[in-house]
Amino acid sequence: MTDKPDQTRLKTKKYIRNKSAIRIPISLHFYAVEIVVIILVVFIINIYIQSIVKNYIAKECNDRIDIACKSTQNFATAFQQQIGASNERSDENISYYLYNTIASSADLSNQASIALYHLNEETGEYIVLWPTAQYSYSYANSAKKVVGSVIEQKGYEDLNVTQTLDLEGIPIYYRTLRFMTVSNVSEAENLVDIDNTNTTANYNTPIDLGNYYLCVYVNSSSYYSFMAAMTLALVQAALLAIVIAGILSIMMTYPIIFSSQKLSRFAKRVAKGDFKPLKGHIVSKELSELGDVMNQMAYKLEESDIEQKTFFQNASHELRTPLMSIQGYAEGLKFGVFESDEDRENAIDVIIDETGRLSGLVENLLSISKMDMSRSGNYEVKKQNVDVSKLCETIIDRVRGNFIHEDKTIINEIKVRNKYIYANENDLIRCLENIFSNCLRYCEKAVSFKCNVDDVGSNIVFEISDDGPGISPEVVDHLFERFSKGADGKHGIGLALAKAIAEEHNGTVKAYNKPDGGACFDVIIPVVRHRDQLTKINNDSTN
Repeated sequence: MTDKPDQTRLKTKKYIRNKSAIRIPISLHFYAVEIVVIILVVFIINIYIQSIVKNYIAKECNDRIDIACKSTQNFATAFQQQIGASNERSDENISYYLYNTIASSADLSNQASIALYHLNEETGEYIVLWPTAQYSYSYANSAKKVVGSVIEQKGYEDLNVTQTLDLEGIPIYYRTLRFMTVSNVSEAENLVDIDNTNTTANYNTPIDLGNYYLCVYVNSSSYYSFMAAMTLALVQAALLAIVIAGILSIMMTYPIIFSSQKLSRFAKRVAKGDFKPLKGHIVSKELSELGDVMNQMAYKLEESDIEQKTFFQNASHELRTPLMSIQGYAEGLKFGVFESDEDRENAIDVIIDETGRLSGLVENLLSISKMDMSRSGNYEVKKQNVDVSKLCETIIDRVRGNFIHEDKTIINEIKVRNKYIYANENDLIRCLENIFSNCLRYCEKAVSFKCNVDDVGSNIVFEISDDGPGISPEVVDHLFERFSKGADGKHGIGLALAKAIAEEHNGTVKAYNKPDGGACFDVIIPVVRHRDQLTKINNDSTN
């Protein structure tokens, strides 16, 4: 009852394609990665450029202001000469002299713009004396805005320090200088201390001329315009790179897409039973290796398909022969073909023998099918730690009756004690039984059975040999193939099953002729070195 649901599930199970999954072409994967890389590179470069350019702009503007401030020394000298020639120092005269000095001076540096203004700190009112609208309307208007912003943020209080202000989104770098005169005790000359340093030894106490200020400033809009142009050029280059990346991604991924489609068609062909190898060149190294592996897979599947068909054909033939014998003798008994009691007894014996032969063949077929399923991963052979000496005693007990019935001798030589192998005991017994059966069929008087450990000590060797004619040369290369039979062979499954069982236990089977005559079979199985490994192995298999 428990097997029916599984059988029903297997019968109704179909391949269902996952339609809900989002499938993105490989070219878009490449393109997306390229776009992300381009955007990150442009973003990092832009941040790096802006940080460098901003520092450069600040340094450049400050250097220009320094040059402009140094050039005002000549302007100060000229102003000193004009105001020194006059004894009157009213606001009108000072304003007049400052204005004339600036208008007539050819020594002011063009590195920065200047604005001369008078400030009434009590009322906050100011007058821009230079530049005037007659000189340049746009220049005068710009200077008035700068002076207004300087007064608004009280930038005139920090003298000789380069400061910044934001004028309609444009950074302005400026420095404020205040006009003062000083009198000399020994000389009646007046000078202007523009820098407020008063470091000259000939100068004494400064005399304030009033709130007259000279604002030296640099408009950095041209620098930031250049930086914006660089950013725009960088964005344009990024867009061009994205377009080129799209073209390159298509060119790069087309061979991969073409190869993938080619491999997909090949896989569909294999699924339909067409195992012809894939031909043609595949560009990608990885996909080329995949194509080679798929060709190997197709070759193995073709071999497996041929073996499977041959197996079913041979199995059908082997099953048909005993069934026909059983059917024929059974019909003879039913319809009274055999008149004497002796004939009927013989018929019954034939039916029993053929039934036993049929039963053994079916068991071997089931066992070898189980080994195939285990090799493919669809079935797990249950194993445990097995005492080798007890296994040898069991196999001898199993086959002793056959030897007695055939009036032949079995010679035992068991040299193994306290050795264990990790195995399925029933399968391993069947493996040895099949080899014993083969040797018993061809031996003349006796079969020798030895069990010992190899020279390395890592394998148990079960040696079964006979005193018969040995293995014929035409059979030796196909001895362990399925349905390969010798002259007196039965159905050709026994040795193939023995090899499959040995390989399932990580061992092997060897067959050869002894120097003194007769066939010899060595079944080699790895030994468990320590008995305490049994607990670990069993626990691992249980978990």
